[in-house]
Amino acid sequence: MVAYKFMPQYFKILNALVFLNFLQSPLFSQQKEVSKLDSLDISAVVYLDSFVVTATKAGFNIDDFVILVREDESFIHAFHNLRFLTYKSTNEFNFKNKKNISKVTYVNLIEQEATGNCRKSKIIEEESQGKFYKTKKKKEYNYYTAKMHDRLFYAPNGSCTDPDPRIEPTNDSKIEKYVSELKKLIFKPGEKAQVPIIGSKTEIFTKKMAQYYDYSIKSAMHKSNREAYVFEVKVKDGYREKKQDKTVIKYLKTYFDKENFQVLGRNYHLAYHSVLYQFDVNMEIELGKFNEKYVPINIKYNGYWNVPFMKKENCTFHLEFYNFQSAK
Repeated sequence: MVAYKFMPQYFKILNALVFLNFLQSPLFSQQKEVSKLDSLDISAVVYLDSFVVTATKAGFNIDDFVILVREDESFIHAFHNLRFLTYKSTNEFNFKNKKNISKVTYVNLIEQEATGNCRKSKIIEEESQGKFYKTKKKKEYNYYTAKMHDRLFYAPNGSCTDPDPRIEPTNDSKIEKYVSELKKLIFKPGEKAQVPIIGSKTEIFTKKMAQYYDYSIKSAMHKSNREAYVFEVKVKDGYREKKQDKTVIKYLKTYFDKENFQVLGRNYHLAYHSVLYQFDVNMEIELGKFNEKYVPINIKYNGYWNVPFMKKENCTFHLEFYNFQSAK
């Protein structure tokens, strides 16, 4: 078991940017191919709506679809593609106090310019209310969420990235290894993450964890006006109030384009409460297309974290990406 003294380092990453931080590239090492043998027999427990039942009669295979859910890399490539495009983004943050009342807000407009495999960004406009910065002159952030946003999306001094999203990070520090493990909750939902106490509880496709969940595959129209298969996993009614510590992923909903099975969007609710630490996060990510490549266009986050030796953060943020152009 990981020594206690390292716990804050894990959850410093699992803070209000628990999941924004995971979107960073380069990405974790490629997982071995998921076989049908190590999957839950999903076809025996999944609910299908009438449209999907019809699709199965026409050749749609439920087990293969679940393997696709586990192996899909649409999100990996979508966020990696951002690093090679010129675009603008609006970024809105709202930090709340213990009574869940807004105490600090911050809004900015960022423009990124891409040249080849390199990018550079600048803030065009910004406005804040409350103590967003520790020192406004040096612009030292008062919140770890803001630091992680910059780490991912803001490169004022320029940054270059390998075009292959699977290139291993050269920094083998403990923090980077923790980041790589935590990314799995976003890019490989349902796979085990090597995080103290909660790691095996993220394996929602195992027989052990299946007892806590309802699974369904439905047909629906995504907000992008694309017809989609919707894979949904949620904690069973009987476990929502009782035995909450048995699960980490409370809700997971992924939209797959019916034409090409690309991910159009994903919604999450992840939570865990113990004497040592607590976090409760809801997140929605929507993907779009530019030049036939997928990119994130909308990210919404609402959540909090509370761990020993660190200041609790309760935050909502909304990021929008637009005006995409090819790199020079």
